[in-house]
Amino acid sequence: MRRALLKRRLRGIISEVVSPIDLKALHRCINGEKVTMDSPECVEDLAFRIDDAREDRDAVPTRTDAREHYNGLLRVLRRKLRQSRKLQPEDHI
Repeated sequence: MRRALLKRRLRGIISEVVSPIDLKALHRCINGEKVTMDSPECVEDLAFRIDDAREDRDAVPTRTDAREHYNGLLRVLRRKLRQSRKLQPEDHI
């Protein structure tokens, strides 16, 4: 009983301290800067990373571990890019 009450109080304190901007999903750009997923900088960075990974993947022979690694990386980057584009305001699309 005391544990549940303590847990509830702690969650209340944390929710007061954490601001809504902290709850937004962040993306770390290649230069180390953190931007929100709904920013144009995020889309540009992800597009750059996809192009770079695609070039590296194409330089690797097929049916190798390295190629599977790049294919997995590209899959994740493309998913993040789709998510970021969905969050873009209408005037940036």
